[in-house]
Parts: sequence; C-alpha cells; structure tokens
Amino acid sequence: MANSAVSSLPMPSRFHVSAVIAALAGSTLLTTLPATGQPAIPVEIKTCSILPADPTTTARPFWFPFGPVVAVTAPIADGIRISFVNHARLTADRVLFAVNYRGDTQRIVDVGTFAPEATIDHTFGNFSGDAFLGPNPNACAVTAVRYVDHTFWRAAP
Repeated sequence: MANSAVSSLPMPSRFHVSAVIAALAGSTLLTTLPATGQPAIPVEIKTCSILPADPTTTARPFWFPFGPVVAVTAPIADGIRISFVNHARLTADRVLFAVNYRGDTQRIVDVGTFAPEATIDHTFGNFSGDAFLGPNPNACAVTAVRYVDHTFWRAAP
C-alpha cells in the first residue's frame, strides 16, 4: 500500500517543470552577471611578469633535492608577479588567473581582501624552476572573481 500514497500525488505538468528550470537558470545567471554599471571584466591586470632567479646566488633552489638539476648558469624562473585593480563596486575576496608560460597553463588563485580601485601587487611561486625564457607570459587573464557578498563574475568560456 506504500505505492498508493505515492501514486495519489499529482504529476507535475510540463509547464511546471519548465518554469522551475527557467527559474533556476535565471537565478544562476543573475549571480554570474555583473551589476548594472559594472565593467565587463571587473579586475584589470596591470602587470603580469615571470621573475628570473638571481644567477649570482649560491643558495640551493627551494625544490632541492626533489626538483630538476640545472646548470649554475642556466636561467630559471623564480615565480610570477601579478598586479591588478578591482574596478567593481564590491570588495573581492578571491581572484582566479589563468597564465600560460612556455605552453604551460597554470591557474593562480589570489585570496585576500581586494577593495574597489585599490592596486594589488602579489608574487606567486608558480613557474618557479622552469626555464626562464623572458618575463612575458604567452597569456595572462582573469577568469573569475568572487566578492565578499558571495556573488561572482566568471569569464566567458
């Protein structure tokens, strides 16, 4: 008799199911779009550069003894420096970057409190130990931003 209780429930119509799906899709869309008056990309990258390791240092690299063995004169990267400005009206607490250097794409997440119009300048350990082929990455882009009110912006795929 347990099945009779279930069978007595009304079946949702196609209209009801469509309305629920549309409502859910609309609520997701509203949290991912910037508010009116917001720039299309809310965070502007000012600089994005690969840092060279100091060739005169006699200290062993941080990855020793687990990383690659490189000649003393070989130029190697020692991280990446990204400076950016949050142009949104809300304070951001996470910014996700996608950086491609030498064909290697890495995601970098910066976590903190990024006030509107403040310039943020941070250094990350990504790409450390790679061959240094110059300071300019192939690509450096903001892919997502989360704000303190838990809304977010995501770049188009």
